[in-house]
Amino acid sequence: MLPDFPKLKERLLRLARFEYRSRIQADELIGAIRAVPYHEGRRFATGDVDGYVEHTLPDVRAFPYEIERSAIIERGLDAFRESLAKATALQIRAMHEMLLRRVAEATERVGNKVDAGGQPFSAELYLQMLETVQIDFDEMGRPDISGRRMVMHPDQAERARALMEQWEKDESFQQRYRDIMLKKREEWRDRESNRKLVD
Repeated sequence: MLPDFPKLKERLLRLARFEYRSRIQADELIGAIRAVPYHEGRRFATGDVDGYVEHTLPDVRAFPYEIERSAIIERGLDAFRESLAKATALQIRAMHEMLLRRVAEATERVGNKVDAGGQPFSAELYLQMLETVQIDFDEMGRPDISGRRMVMHPDQAERARALMEQWEKDESFQQRYRDIMLKKREEWRDRESNRKLVD
């Protein structure tokens, strides 16, 4: 009979769970989303503020998690961690794809999709995008964009950062931005005054 090491296996499993969660939470896109665990049921129901409810089945995925016995013998725990990192990277990539697909479907459904039509990122497109999103404000009347993320390819992100720095110095852009924020603040005040209070 081969020896069994239940306590060692349990510690390795805890380490795997910890490393997996740490890597997911460290991801700039997925880690920014609040996770809600589901413990029962075979389908999910999600709704939005307009009353739209969507029922979906869980999206079950499997990712290869392989580790050679010789690698464990030679490198020990490091080999285990490397294998776990590869599997987690595959899962994060799949989560990105699913999230972006679902966001595209949702923006199409509610009608706030901005199609660049192949044009490069520009001030006009950025302002057009701002027009389509709901923005909340804090008690001082400042826009609260803490929960907003702009997702783009890393190559485009570098270019966008440089452009946005230029726009900060462009008075005509800044005036249009202020006009949009004034309009968004009025929309926010209307939403707040029409909100139903619950006991």
